[in-house]
Amino acid sequence: MPEPVSEIPPSGRSPGDRLDSWKEIAAYLNRDVTTVQRWEKREGMPVHRHLHDRSGSVYAYGPELDAWLNTRKMRLEDEEKEQAAEAPEDGRGIENVGWTHGTFRWLVLAGVAGLVLLALTYSLIPRHIGSATQSKIKSLAVLPLKNLSGDPTQDYLADGMTEALIGRLSSIHDLRVISRTSMMTFKDTKLSLPEIAKTLGVDTLVEGSVIREGNHIRVHAQLIRAATEEHFWSEFYDREFRDVLTLRSEVALAIADQVRVQLTPQQQARLRSAGEVNPEAYEAYLK
Repeated sequence: MPEPVSEIPPSGRSPGDRLDSWKEIAAYLNRDVTTVQRWEKREGMPVHRHLHDRSGSVYAYGPELDAWLNTRKMRLEDEEKEQAAEAPEDGRGIENVGWTHGTFRWLVLAGVAGLVLLALTYSLIPRHIGSATQSKIKSLAVLPLKNLSGDPTQDYLADGMTEALIGRLSSIHDLRVISRTSMMTFKDTKLSLPEIAKTLGVDTLVEGSVIREGNHIRVHAQLIRAATEEHFWSEFYDREFRDVLTLRSEVALAIADQVRVQLTPQQQARLRSAGEVNPEAYEAYLK
């Protein structure tokens, strides 16, 4: 299980980058509180919870929100336009509609007939159609993780974590994982998530970020269903840098569990195989 997220700000960020309430987050994004809470739940917006505090107390970092919003700006704007178009016009209603006894009885009979027809239709629909929309995930691509440390010289760490996740997940027999060489061509791409998935021929994407703060590392990973852009899993992982091998193993196991891959004991052992590393030696290896 991932450890609780600590409140260490990303490297290179001032305390002013942190937004300490839903109200501040909403004001930063120029949206209302209800909208940003829906984004956090449905779209995986990076919002953190305070440790040992009341359950509703949250905070977020401006740079993380900017990076997240940049990948979904067009999709969220389209969603807001659709909601505005569907809003009922003022002054329109049924207050002035007159109902006669005959009209009311006719509507009741029509409603009953509609329910009967709906029940018959449902009984004739094959049960496997419902399960088809939640078909088993068979292919996956790990998008290059973003470096949110505020230091471009730390890009090697995000690239190294990307390569490690691809290597770990590629060991799973029943899961097709796109190679690192193919994935690195999509680093800083302007293509949308559905376009990337269509180009690669995958049904699921892994998206995430890495933040380095001294000997501390935080990884955020989330799974996205390519066809619908549904964010059906998102998690933060915090570790000391010497435990980076354990960290990437935990992320790979969590992803395998979420895509419902049946792992053999040998595959589980390979994914869990990790240990402490010498931070200086591992950093030199990545560079």
